[in-house]
Amino acid sequence: MDGDKSRINELRRRLYSRGKPSDVIEGRRRLRPEKYDVKSGWQKSIKPMPTSRKKKSSFLKGFLIFSIVFFVVAIGFSSIYFFGGSNVVSSDNIDIEIKGPTSIAGGEELKLQLTITNKNNVEIQLADLIIEYPEGTRTAGDIGRELPRHRESLGNIRPGASAKKTAKSVLFGEENSPKDITVTVEYRVEESNAIFFTEKKYPIVLSSSPLGIAVRAQEEAISGQDMTITVTAISNATTVIEDALLVAEYPFGFEFDSATPKPSSGNSVWDLGDLSPEEDVVIKINGTIKGQDGEERVFRFSGGVKDENDETKLATAFSTVLSGVFIKRPFLAVELALNSNTGSEYISRAGERIRADLTWTNNLPTKLTNAKIEVRLGGSINKSSVSTTQGFFRSLDSTIVWDQTTTPQLASINAGESGRVAFTFSPLDISDLGSIRNPEIAIDVKASATRTSDRGAPDTVVSDAKSLVKVASGLLLNSRALHFSSPLSNSGPLPPLINKETTYTIVWTITNSSNQVSDARINATLPPSVRFIGIVSPTTEQVTYNPVGGVVTWALGDVPFGVGTTKSPKEVAFQVGFTPSISQVGKIPVIIGEQTVSGFDQFTETTIQSTNNALTTDLKTESGFDRKNATVGE
Repeated sequence: MDGDKSRINELRRRLYSRGKPSDVIEGRRRLRPEKYDVKSGWQKSIKPMPTSRKKKSSFLKGFLIFSIVFFVVAIGFSSIYFFGGSNVVSSDNIDIEIKGPTSIAGGEELKLQLTITNKNNVEIQLADLIIEYPEGTRTAGDIGRELPRHRESLGNIRPGASAKKTAKSVLFGEENSPKDITVTVEYRVEESNAIFFTEKKYPIVLSSSPLGIAVRAQEEAISGQDMTITVTAISNATTVIEDALLVAEYPFGFEFDSATPKPSSGNSVWDLGDLSPEEDVVIKINGTIKGQDGEERVFRFSGGVKDENDETKLATAFSTVLSGVFIKRPFLAVELALNSNTGSEYISRAGERIRADLTWTNNLPTKLTNAKIEVRLGGSINKSSVSTTQGFFRSLDSTIVWDQTTTPQLASINAGESGRVAFTFSPLDISDLGSIRNPEIAIDVKASATRTSDRGAPDTVVSDAKSLVKVASGLLLNSRALHFSSPLSNSGPLPPLINKETTYTIVWTITNSSNQVSDARINATLPPSVRFIGIVSPTTEQVTYNPVGGVVTWALGDVPFGVGTTKSPKEVAFQVGFTPSISQVGKIPVIIGEQTVSGFDQFTETTIQSTNNALTTDLKTESGFDRKNATVGE
């Protein structure tokens, strides 16, 4: 160290000396040569030299990651503090407690105790309680009024405070059906316009239906034969069931015949009225069912309260019951066809000739012997019209009989063998119906035969069939053209002359025999040479004319049965004017075309009509009319 200092001092002296520099030069160290291996070409790969820039980038990246993590942690901490803190409202801290039964009988009053507790540390404001009930719920104390939803104000609920409410309702529905009641609390918080909510579902089971339905029917039915179904509706409710309704759904192949009591709408709806507790209504339904052997037919019966908008439908079904019946073919099948129509009902005109074909078949695997077929005809039948080629008509009781004495084939019928017999008959004529209302002919067929059982003993098999002939009402029109003996005053030349108008009076008279007819009307067309004058008698009748097509219409409306027979006929007269052209000279022109009367027969539920021929200038119905006055002259 001392040597170094002396050298430094010496160097300082020489630098700052004012004298002549010394020529003495200290000896220098000799440098030893170093050898370096210098490559003559580029290396294949050179590792990148570390730089200070990379170190700086890694540092920034680490700092950025640290900042992000810190930010996320800070947000999470803030969120936890905000939502879990003492000044924050959470819907999870709004507790809804519901106390009530887990099951209840339909129709009984349901009472639920509701407690809404605010477990937050701040107040909830303008809270509302909303209860949504299942379909079919009714108001307690007034079950005629539906209760789909109930809303009630709870006001403000302070921290830790509770609001208690009691909810009453009456549930309806099918037996053992699960239901859900949804309870919702809507609320606001201070300094916010948003609406928050929390909800809770309350499950409950209807242990029984307020309206029970019991169905009693046979398990098996013979195809084509009568069957009876008894339906009993009973109130299980503790209060009156208002506007109770029973609706039946029939399977394919079932033909409704009658019911006691009668349906209130169609053939499948019964208005049960108001049912008191334990009150019941018994309904008996009669009909026939057809189908293939072994097929099952299912009847469906539903009971409840009627829909306010449609009294033939259920607003709520309290109970639904299914009843099945298996179809069996009869051992000795009989099928009746009227004028080739095999349906159970046939619509006929009065006095119409009807051909009946009766086919029988042995469906057993064994032979049948001593077969007998009887057909009983009852109602508005013309006994003198009954005719049969093989059987015997017993007029005493209007029964046709076929047996082995009249039809040898019935003595022995092999397995699967078929045969046919026929007869003809007619309903009474209109003139013979008199005061009979809604005439009909009931046809009852009964067939029997003997078979040998497995034990060797004789056994009787029986089969039957039914058909009903409904006689349509005789809605008839009597039309006349008059000039002299008319209820209206006519003018013009007779015979009619070309280019000169002659007026005529058309008189329409309506008669109706046996059934109530609605929407009755008469339509007729006037030719181009005839005009509708517009004079009508009586003036109260609705006779109109449409110049487009030249159609005259008399709208009669309802026509009671017996009009023209036991009651006065309905009649109207109106005037037309005929101006012949030169092309009609020497002819008897038409002054009104074919006239058609139509209406709806309420008994047969069909549209009936009849047509009268056109009327000409040949006034055949006018007393003393000279036919020379019918031909157009010049």
